[in-house]
Amino acid sequence: MTIQDISLRKEIRELTPLHRDYPERLRNIPNPPSTLYVRGQLPPDDVPTVSIIGSREATPYGAEVAETFGRMLASKGIGIISGMAAGADSAGQWGAIEGGGKTYAVLGCGLNICYPARNYRLYDEILKHNGGLISEVPLDSPPLARQFAARNRIISALSDAVIVIEARERSGTFITVNAALDQGKQVFAVPGRLNDPLSRGCLQLIKDGAEILTSPEDILEFLHLKESGEQLMLEKDTSMLTETQKKILLALESEAIHLDILTEKTGIPVQELSAMLLELEILGFAECTKTGFYRRKSY
Repeated sequence: MTIQDISLRKEIRELTPLHRDYPERLRNIPNPPSTLYVRGQLPPDDVPTVSIIGSREATPYGAEVAETFGRMLASKGIGIISGMAAGADSAGQWGAIEGGGKTYAVLGCGLNICYPARNYRLYDEILKHNGGLISEVPLDSPPLARQFAARNRIISALSDAVIVIEARERSGTFITVNAALDQGKQVFAVPGRLNDPLSRGCLQLIKDGAEILTSPEDILEFLHLKESGEQLMLEKDTSMLTETQKKILLALESEAIHLDILTEKTGIPVQELSAMLLELEILGFAECTKTGFYRRKSY
């Protein structure tokens, strides 16, 4: 064993439900971990938390939305919980770090193993920014499929709400969703393109009763953190947008405009335009009125 290994092992705490630092959120689930291994910090019981989860094959759009939600919510003091998996999970956790907040990764392997290995920078940055790494399996435990399925109940239990960014119809994400529902947690789903396989899971969740999520403000309202008159805005930087999205923004006016008129202005077919407007809403650049008109969001 190297000096580095010895040092790392000294940093890891082993907590049982009898320990005062064992999270209250975990005490209240039917099958709490008998032992919790922790490196770094645990999410405080009195701090609001949400988990950001989704496909490991996240599209650029999905990764951008996950990063945006992670960044904006963390900047409001909300702890971001996830599994440090590739795709939506890690994008949301990077966003939390960029937003100056804290994020906590629940791993399906021993805490001395970084999985996936390519996330070693995220592993380190979570600790550097006073977040934490959590597992219910001992050190040196390899990443096994059954352990990842089991850890998902911990992700949902540590969260006041669960956000699903992108998911296929048959996705491991639903293990976390089902655990959240069993625990009485609220599930939010981000809608996506109707013809995108990675949107079908979220669209099905919405059909089944999940809350539709189109803005970080929706989470603030759910957590009762939104002050009167406050709006959680994205930066006005449009560099992340495609040329077509920028074209739509230019066509939008401060006054509400009907979809048909917007179609005439841009020359974009209605179905494609509707999908892009939804994307712009999620990214905070446009908004839809209660009467179905669209306008550019003011800052």
